[in-house]
Amino acid sequence: MNEVTVRMLPVSLETNRMQLRFLKMNDLPTIHRQFSDPEMCAYFSEPPCSLQEAEDIIRHYQEPEGKGYLRYGMFDKINGVFIGTCGYHYWDPLRKQVEIGYDVWKDFWRKGYVSEVLPELIRICFDYLQAECIYILTHPQNKASIASVRKFGFTETPPRRATEQNELCMTLMRQDSHYGCGRLFL
Repeated sequence: MNEVTVRMLPVSLETNRMQLRFLKMNDLPTIHRQFSDPEMCAYFSEPPCSLQEAEDIIRHYQEPEGKGYLRYGMFDKINGVFIGTCGYHYWDPLRKQVEIGYDVWKDFWRKGYVSEVLPELIRICFDYLQAECIYILTHPQNKASIASVRKFGFTETPPRRATEQNELCMTLMRQDSHYGCGRLFL
C-alpha cells in the first residue's frame, strides 16, 4: 500500500541569520509598515494596505496547517529585528503546484536574505506539500528577485495561474531541481 506521510508544518525555522515564525498580532506595526510603504509596494500585486488590512493579513495566515497558504515572519536571530515575510499560497493539490512569495524590508535589500530563505521555502513545498512544481510571480522589473530565484534553478515559464497583473512567472520543477541531491545551494 502506498501511504503518504503527512508532516506538520514547522511553527518556526532557523537559517544562518534569521528566525522564521508564524505571524502574531503583536507583529501588526511591522506588517502594516511593510505592506503600506509605497516604495515596498512598487513590486507588490496589491496596493498599499490600511492598518485594518494588515490585521486581516495576520489573521489570514494564523494556523495555516491544512490550508493552501502559509506565511512566516523573518526576524534577525540576534536582535529580533523584522526583516520581512515569506511563504506560499495558491497551493493546488490536483496539479501539485504552489506559488511562493517573499518580501524583504527595504533596509535589508540586496543582503542575501532571499537566497537564505529560499531553500527553506523549497524544502517546505517539496517535503510538506509534496509539490512537483513551485513558481513565483514577480514584477518583470524586479531584477533582484529574478536573479535570486534563478540561482536556485527557477526558469521563466508561461503563467501557472491566471492573474490580472503583468507578472513574470519563474518555475522550479522537482525533477529539475538540485533538491533530490540533498543540497539546494548551487
